[in-house]
Amino acid sequence: MLSIEKQLLFLLSRTESMESQELIRIYEKRNYSAPYIRNALSRLKKEGYAITPSRSSYRITDAGRSFIQSINLKPRLYDDHWDHMWHLVMLEIPESERKKRDQFRTDITQVGFGLLYNSVYISPWSYDSEVLQLIDKHQLDKRVTIFRGTLPHQPITPEQASRIWQLPQVEQMYREQWQTFTGQFQPAMQKALHSHAEPLELFTLYLHLGEMISGLYLVDPMLPESLLPPQWEGKKILQTLQQHLAELVQAIPSDSFYASFLDKA
Repeated sequence: MLSIEKQLLFLLSRTESMESQELIRIYEKRNYSAPYIRNALSRLKKEGYAITPSRSSYRITDAGRSFIQSINLKPRLYDDHWDHMWHLVMLEIPESERKKRDQFRTDITQVGFGLLYNSVYISPWSYDSEVLQLIDKHQLDKRVTIFRGTLPHQPITPEQASRIWQLPQVEQMYREQWQTFTGQFQPAMQKALHSHAEPLELFTLYLHLGEMISGLYLVDPMLPESLLPPQWEGKKILQTLQQHLAELVQAIPSDSFYASFLDKA
């Protein structure tokens, strides 16, 4: 799933249903074309995360709501206690179903699993319900095995974790997003806040920053500190971006149309 699709799903989760034209109007402000947004909505529908109760209207499904809740809870894992139990998923999907296999691999990686061995994925965190939903989504019953346990004789080191979860690539994405934030986004945000910009402009900035954060949610496995490389900056960067997102939330008037999509304290 792309970060823009996750964000569309988030907006749908905050309302009973939304017209595609309303979503297009919001995202055109961010220079997304109407065909691009329609295609993203179509993909959400194809994946079972949204339905169309009426023409041009979209509503989130239970599967979509579960997915968005699971991904949004991932950052809390940075502060969770790890019991040193491992959760593994083993695939037995034939080459004849390669497309289905590749889609499952992409989904399970975004949940937080890393590739331990060929067709064996591992996570320090329990994602049993998410994996079961993916098995159902891709119709892979009896082709996926879930189990848990310890690795007493071959503990995974931070060096191995870096390879399993491709942490150098994750770290690079954090650096790129941080450069974009400090060099482009933050000045635009401060200008809008100081000039008392219109609610739509503030909401557009909220969506922009939210999409940046969503992209990080999808690639960062949020590993326990003992598995991370020294001086890992992902957690700190993520917290800083979230603080600025909260600042935008508070700046959007509570009586505006866009406030309904926000959690305002």
